[in-house]
Amino acid sequence: MKRIYINDIILNIIIILLCISVPICFSVLSKGDEKSAVVSVDGEIIKEMPLTENGTLDVEGVVIEVDNGTVRVVKSDCPDSLCVKMKKAQNVGDSIICVPNKVSVRIVGTCDDEGADVVAG
Repeated sequence: MKRIYINDIILNIIIILLCISVPICFSVLSKGDEKSAVVSVDGEIIKEMPLTENGTLDVEGVVIEVDNGTVRVVKSDCPDSLCVKMKKAQNVGDSIICVPNKVSVRIVGTCDDEGADVVAG
């Protein structure tokens, strides 16, 4: 039978506390970010919509909806409607693009250099 040392127990407790506290810190620090959706047509910015305000925008046959901090394309008159099938954008750097209509929506906001580079999950 293998003996358990007190140092092993302390190390395991420290690892468990780190695993619990790191995600909590990231979620608390990211709640103050001001995010908005920048809508552009053919490279020209048409409108900047804050994610805190719900609403819709109709641009070049593409209906864009902001709802509860997320952005999605509700309707598009393009042939395959791939932009409608894309998932909702909510994080800084996410984008939705409708190539036939030359419409793009991207999420911008305050993002400090000490934040996470990659989000998994």
